[in-house]
Amino acid sequence: MKIILNILENQKISDKKNKLLYKLIFAESDEFNIDIADYVSDIYDYDDFVSDIKSILKKSKVVVISSDVKLDSKTAIWYLKVRK
Repeated sequence: MKIILNILENQKISDKKNKLLYKLIFAESDEFNIDIADYVSDIYDYDDFVSDIKSILKKSKVVVISSDVKLDSKTAIWYLKVRK
């Protein structure tokens, strides 16, 4: 049963990540404050998350102007500015 719950949780996170990518690529806004805890199960793995997103943005011809992650014990907020 735990395996099924883990699969469903990972799928939910993956769907959220896809929606975030769509927003980052196609939204008119160029500044974003992203709560990484919404997209990963362990906020201390934020480096992998940020790297994955940046890689996809680069392939989508979206340039990262600035990127900063503020980490505390409960949250990780990614301040991101892009140019499309």
